[in-house]
Amino acid sequence: MPEMDREAQMSNVERDDLRRILGDIDDVKVAEILALNPSLNDVEEAAAWLIGDRDILARDGRELTSAARAIVELLSTDEEEPPSLR
Repeated sequence: MPEMDREAQMSNVERDDLRRILGDIDDVKVAEILALNPSLNDVEEAAAWLIGDRDILARDGRELTSAARAIVELLSTDEEEPPSLR
């Protein structure tokens, strides 16, 4: 991966990035996620987890980062049963 792409993946996300990746989320959730100071990679991993691609992450031997895990928890608080993080 070129160095510039790696830096872009690790850069902080903005409100528009969150809505592009996670869909239509309310302003309160956006603010809570931005307060975590996640990288673009964190948000993408959380999105993959939330849409059910946990197996892909697990197959690659990757666990969620702490920021991605926090995003999943924030976005699943409205659900009756949050997805298992393990």
